[in-house]
Amino acid sequence: MEPLQPMRPVSVQQDERESAPSWKLWCAYVGLAALFLASMWIDGGYRWIVAAGIFIFAIGAALSIAAARRISRENAGRRIPWIGFPPVRPRKVDLLETVGASMTLTGALMAANNLSIPWPIFLPIIGFAFIAVTLSAQAWHNYRVHQDTSDR
Repeated sequence: MEPLQPMRPVSVQQDERESAPSWKLWCAYVGLAALFLASMWIDGGYRWIVAAGIFIFAIGAALSIAAARRISRENAGRRIPWIGFPPVRPRKVDLLETVGASMTLTGALMAANNLSIPWPIFLPIIGFAFIAVTLSAQAWHNYRVHQDTSDR
């Protein structure tokens, strides 16, 4: 048997996924707080505010979906636990997730406030939507992981 050749050094790319810079986080937090306060103070059934609320809701929902897809992609081949954080979590704070959920809630509240939808009706619907979307994405990811591992 021949002796093994020495191994060549392998260069591994550095993980480029980092948390968002702190200035972006502070701008997002202050901007979202101002947006939320504006959504509660402006009342009167203005149509443009309802349209703005729906627009903000759509942007927030798109950001939340992008965050869920990114979490699923980063945890490919691993099940995401129902309680707790995913196994692979390269960021301390995920700006997409933070801003997306806040914008979704603020846009929905802004539209509901100006459409005069009662809070006891509106809040359970939004709460259910938040929980259902998050859990359905996680369930679908875990189902796909289970199917991939059971086929092997």
